[in-house]
Amino acid sequence: MRVVVREAFKAYINHQPENFHVGQKIKGDTAVLLLRTRAAVDPEDEEAAELADSLEDKSEDDDQEQETEQPLTPSTPAVVPVDIPGGGANPLSPPGPGTELDTDASVADVLTWVGDDAERAALALAAEQAKASPRSTLVKPLQKIADPGA
Repeated sequence: MRVVVREAFKAYINHQPENFHVGQKIKGDTAVLLLRTRAAVDPEDEEAAELADSLEDKSEDDDQEQETEQPLTPSTPAVVPVDIPGGGANPLSPPGPGTELDTDASVADVLTWVGDDAERAALALAAEQAKASPRSTLVKPLQKIADPGA
């Protein structure tokens, strides 16, 4: 299965940020993930086109069902606006960190949740420093992200 990127965007693949550029060709599981999350990609082969069509059909069915049911609000959005230097803004950030900070999560998970967001870093830093014994392996990287000029 293959897809081609039609707009530049940044997505988290296996909890790692990855930039995608216009015209880039993606294959395999990553292509499937990008199609399923409605990323800015176009199918390049028949298999990808079939998956895209089936997802479109399913989306239409879901829209009709939601008209009769109460609207659902996901607790973890699959798509989040991301700015990419030189690539403009794109409304995709793949599934990954949730919308809420888990103060008991591992250092790696907290840093994944924060990304390079100074506001999230400040929130995570305040939460970590409020603990009885803050983790220095987390506090130092959060300080750098929260206040990069320091």
